[in-house]
Amino acid sequence: MENQDKNTLSEEFFPKSYDFKASEEKWRKDWEEKQLYRFDYNKGDKVFLVDTPPPYVSADHLHAGHIMSYTQAEFIVRYKRMRGYNVFYPMGFDDNGLPTERFVEKKYSIDKSKITKSEFIALCLKETEKGIETYKNLWNSLGISVDWSKTYSTIDKLPTKVSQWSILDLYKKGLIYKKELPILWCPFCGTAISQSDLETKERESKMNYIRFTLGNGQEGIIATTRPEMLPACVAVYYHPDDERYQDIKDGEATVPLFDFKVPIKTSEAVDKEKGTGLMMVCTWGDQEDLEKWRLDNLETKNLITEDGRLTEIAGKYQGMIIEQARKEIIKDLDSAGLLLKQESIIQSVNIHERCDTPVELVQSSQWFIKIAENKEKWLEMGKKINWYPEHMYNNYELWVNSLKWDWCISRQRYYGVPFPFWICQDCGEIIIPDENDLPVNPFEQDAPTDKCPKCGSSEIEPEKDVMDTWATSSCTPFLLREIVDEKDLFPVDLRPNAHEIIRTWDFYSIVKSALHFDSIPFKNVMISGHGLDEQGKKISKRLGNYTPSDKLVEEYGADAIRYWATGAGLGQNLRFNPKEIKKGKQITTKLWNVARFIMMYDHNTDKSIEPIYGYADKWIIEEMNKAIDQTTRFFEEYQYAKAKSEIEEFFMSKFADYYVEFVKYRLNGDDIASKNACLISLKEVFNNILKLYAPIIPFITEELYQYFKEDKEIISIHKSAWPEPINIEGLNTLDIADFAEALSTIDEIRKYKSENQISLGAELEKYELKTKTRLDKYGELISKVGRIKELS
Repeated sequence: MENQDKNTLSEEFFPKSYDFKASEEKWRKDWEEKQLYRFDYNKGDKVFLVDTPPPYVSADHLHAGHIMSYTQAEFIVRYKRMRGYNVFYPMGFDDNGLPTERFVEKKYSIDKSKITKSEFIALCLKETEKGIETYKNLWNSLGISVDWSKTYSTIDKLPTKVSQWSILDLYKKGLIYKKELPILWCPFCGTAISQSDLETKERESKMNYIRFTLGNGQEGIIATTRPEMLPACVAVYYHPDDERYQDIKDGEATVPLFDFKVPIKTSEAVDKEKGTGLMMVCTWGDQEDLEKWRLDNLETKNLITEDGRLTEIAGKYQGMIIEQARKEIIKDLDSAGLLLKQESIIQSVNIHERCDTPVELVQSSQWFIKIAENKEKWLEMGKKINWYPEHMYNNYELWVNSLKWDWCISRQRYYGVPFPFWICQDCGEIIIPDENDLPVNPFEQDAPTDKCPKCGSSEIEPEKDVMDTWATSSCTPFLLREIVDEKDLFPVDLRPNAHEIIRTWDFYSIVKSALHFDSIPFKNVMISGHGLDEQGKKISKRLGNYTPSDKLVEEYGADAIRYWATGAGLGQNLRFNPKEIKKGKQITTKLWNVARFIMMYDHNTDKSIEPIYGYADKWIIEEMNKAIDQTTRFFEEYQYAKAKSEIEEFFMSKFADYYVEFVKYRLNGDDIASKNACLISLKEVFNNILKLYAPIIPFITEELYQYFKEDKEIISIHKSAWPEPINIEGLNTLDIADFAEALSTIDEIRKYKSENQISLGAELEKYELKTKTRLDKYGELISKVGRIKELS
């Protein structure tokens, strides 16, 4: 630096332009080599644990929605690290669910039922490894500060052990049971699903008005959208106060087309004003059917097979898929004069969120965790957690109050964590392993005993189902402490995730931790929205409405994309907007140019001369202190978007537009004491600006911090201390209570020049101020900054 010419910087020392590609690649390697984000726990450490959502590794295309969700949480992670916390930020991968199976089936064009289980699992594991690498490359390119040494997959040995321990513990407490019940079933995926796997979809449908014959021979009209359920009709209901049907009480109705009789019953749940006041109950078309079947102990008629076809009770319609059977039955009803009329309607149907297939209720033997009877417990636990934003607790509360069934945790899949159970084929006794032997694989291991302890039978078979993916991922809050072998690291500090999995990952984690430990799983939950395309539609692989993430990083750089991710507050959806990404690039460029400006003057002054501060110096320090306080508060509240806005307003407006312009005449003047005061203020404030920005744009801030840092022992800005308000000696005697007047006069002059198309750098011979200010105090500053020879 000693060899630099006055007020110039060599390209070699400080290039004129910021090369984001070179810089980002350099710091990625540096952080990795230094293991900057490695978590090593020591008793007494101030720890911050993050239970990051383990993404499905079946996603071979990652988009801006992924970037938005994960970077928003990572802003908080970097902030906490700078606040002095020992941050445990691992990344897990959810690789044992239906998405992985479907991805493999589609990619390899295979039918898993036609290859061996081991062959199919081998393909799943192969794709899992590729998916993990895809995510890792993207997260590294974005500067996501994960401790990769603590990575886990939900199918790995330790997570499997923890998941199986959870099932065993619940079994021993009598909170898990296996029972044959009507269960939500996806015919396409061929597996049981839970209530949380449902989504509601509207579709065009027909309301069919069908003629039934009632007990006394009179005609009764029943309206239904599902005439294919007629073979499974088990009762006809009316309201007990409905005068139209009093003479058929306790009689029978004849089911049209199939000509069998069913009992006629009453229920106050029947709406007299809806349709004809009659309703048929089948096994099982919907929740109403299920409730009346349970309440009145009605006959069971199994109509729908696991692959979505009609059984033998459908007669000539046996073997038809549901949609085909519906069309044929409607046609035959019409031909027989039994279809009075049809009306077009918009119908809401429950679909499986993974495949958009309408869900059926099918009788099946499944494993359940008792949850429906404990709604008050789940609400109580939810209230103990800090929700960010606060209103997201309402989503949780609505979900809990909507629970109808216990949690079905078994799935009919190949690729998943096995239940730690063997079953006696003669008496049904459940045989469990010792906890010390976990994890176990009953598919490949013998039972812990040769004979059933209950009946003595040697006919023992493994449980063939595997666990629901949420039954395993709900264990992550207490899995993390096992990864580092520290039991006291529970509950975790932060759970970040999108709002659509409040009802799944968040709820089931709360359930598991409450049942196991009578504890909440996490202290804070941070909810993000969705990434949207430029037209406001949710970004999704199915729609293909996105640019792959790696191309975005290549084109714009990580910092610019991370900046875009601050564009929406917690819980809000965010549109993809190239203009906002470009604004992020403008911020990095501005930071670079301001840094060059400071460095240009910093090497060319006699620093032995004591600084003499001016009013502008005190003003910018005070404004900086306010910005630090506000930004800190916003980050503490997980309001990264407001934090960004506060930093940007301070940097772009108060620092770059005002203060940098205020000090140029002093830096170019002959007063070394004043010049040194400017440089001390510039460097102090700019260094803190870099630190405030560091959680959001980590690469440019690291690059510039290395130029300005004075403590060489600090290896990275991300290991430096978060800024605190400061008090520079020499500023206390300056009174700037009226400095706002000086700012107003400068704004007035700038506006005058702009409106009269005069360059801001052009000098005016004279100017008469309209704004009141003390020229005896601020006259020099105003005239020098406004470039006016005579000011009055």
